[in-house]
Amino acid sequence: MTIADVLTAERERQGLSLNELSRRAGLSAGRVHSILTGATPNPGVLTAARVLAALGKTLGWLERELAQA
Repeated sequence: MTIADVLTAERERQGLSLNELSRRAGLSAGRVHSILTGATPNPGVLTAARVLAALGKTLGWLERELAQA
């Protein structure tokens, strides 16, 4: 399981559109799309933290999700 897989699954679980997630994260839709599709496999801690915060999650949560895979 990748960062993209975890973030995409959570976005879908919450029923958020790509545009809404992008708005909440303060990032362009293109940037968020590239993260969620895996085109940017390592988005950087600050960018990942912004997407996670927009989902109401933390880096610790992401680490736990990735470890379960």
